[in-house]
Amino acid sequence: MTRASAKKKRDSRRRALVTGASAGIGAAFAERLSQQGYDVILVARNRQRLEALAQRLHSSAGTQVEVLPADLTDPTELRVVERVVGDTELDLLVNNAGFGTFGRFAELDVDREEEEVRLNVVALVRLTRAALPGMTARHAGAIIQVSSMAAFQPGPYNATYCATKAYVNSFTEALYEELRGTGVQVQALCPGFTRTEFQQRAKVDVSRVPSFAWMGPEAVVDASLAALGRGDLVCVPGFANRLVSTVASVVPRSLTRRVVGSLVAPSA
Repeated sequence: MTRASAKKKRDSRRRALVTGASAGIGAAFAERLSQQGYDVILVARNRQRLEALAQRLHSSAGTQVEVLPADLTDPTELRVVERVVGDTELDLLVNNAGFGTFGRFAELDVDREEEEVRLNVVALVRLTRAALPGMTARHAGAIIQVSSMAAFQPGPYNATYCATKAYVNSFTEALYEELRGTGVQVQALCPGFTRTEFQQRAKVDVSRVPSFAWMGPEAVVDASLAALGRGDLVCVPGFANRLVSTVASVVPRSLTRRVVGSLVAPSA
C-alpha cells in the first residue's frame, strides 16, 4: 500500500506505528491495535516477517498496513523512519524495538554494546522527538516506550541493557511532566520475563527463572493498553512483576544487584 493511498484512508481510522513489530511484544501490539480499529505502520529489519504479519492483519481485520523495513541502529535508515513519523498523523507510537546482551561487560563486543545503546536509547529518543510536535499541535496522541523490569535495578551481566532501560524510564517520566495538559500521553511499559525471542537472542540462561514469573506477549500488551486508557505513566504488567518492583524499591540496591547477578551469572 502506498503512502498516498494510505492518507486517503485516514479520515476515520486511527493510526499507529510500531517498531520491532516482526515478533514478540511488537507483533502482539500490532495485532491488538489492528483488532481495535487502528491502521498500522510496521517497522523492523525483517521484511519477510513484516509482510506476513501485514497480510494476516489485513485478512483478519481489514487493517490498512504499511510495511517499513529498517535497521534503526543505522543512522540513515533511522532518519527515513523519523520522516515517516513526522509526516504521519499518528495517534500512537510504540517504541518497542530493542535488544539485550549478556555476559561480563569486559568480555563483550563493544561495537555490539554501542548498537544496543543506539537502538534502545537513540532511536527511541529520535522517534519520540519526531512524533511529539504533531501530537502536541493536535492536542492528542500517545507514545508507549517499551522499557523493562530491568529499569528498576542495576543488572550484572546485563549491564548495558539495564542501563538503557533505566534511561527510558527516566526520560519518559520527565516527558510526562512536560506534556501535562497537552492532551498527549506517554507510558513506560516495564514487562518482566516474557515468552519472546529476546532471551534466546541475548543468549541468557533462564532455566533458574520460575514458571510463575513468565508472561505471554499478548498479556503484556493488554495490560499496557488498559493502563494507557487509565492514563498511567508506568505500567508493570503481572502481579508477580508488580510485587518484585515494589520490593526492589525498598530493598538496598546492593542487595538487589547481588540477587539479580546470582540468577543470571554465566557459568565459569
